[in-house]
Amino acid sequence: MRKEESERRLHELRKKYISLVSSMQMAKAQKVRNKIEALERELEPHSLGEMLQDYTPEFKVEMLKKMHRLFVYSDLLEGAVLDFQSELESNGIQAEVVAMTRKAIKEIRNIVRIPDEEKNPSLSEDFGRMCDEINLVVSNIINKYLAK
Repeated sequence: MRKEESERRLHELRKKYISLVSSMQMAKAQKVRNKIEALERELEPHSLGEMLQDYTPEFKVEMLKKMHRLFVYSDLLEGAVLDFQSELESNGIQAEVVAMTRKAIKEIRNIVRIPDEEKNPSLSEDFGRMCDEINLVVSNIINKYLAK
């Protein structure tokens, strides 16, 4: 079942559940509730590790590289937005780009938190150092081009 179909089915089941509870048909309501919970589990996102179990080692390595890029870009973007926003606002400047990025930053923070949620201090520290190093390289490249 496609995600859209599953979400539509979930919506229908929730409406049915409310109707059954309202009419005090508790046994039927519980059966519908069980179906809702099963469908919610099916729609729940899975970790990258779980999803990659059945793939080749080469594919896993490629996906891990892309995952790191996603986390690093998210971290860099979050830092850039916060720095830029802070500097503009401290000088009383309102910029459209800041308003646009505020929306994105909410979701980006969720991505940036993923390495920390692994409860692995070593992984979190390595990720932080890698992001700091990459940020320095990016800053140096930007400075080089601005100096021209």
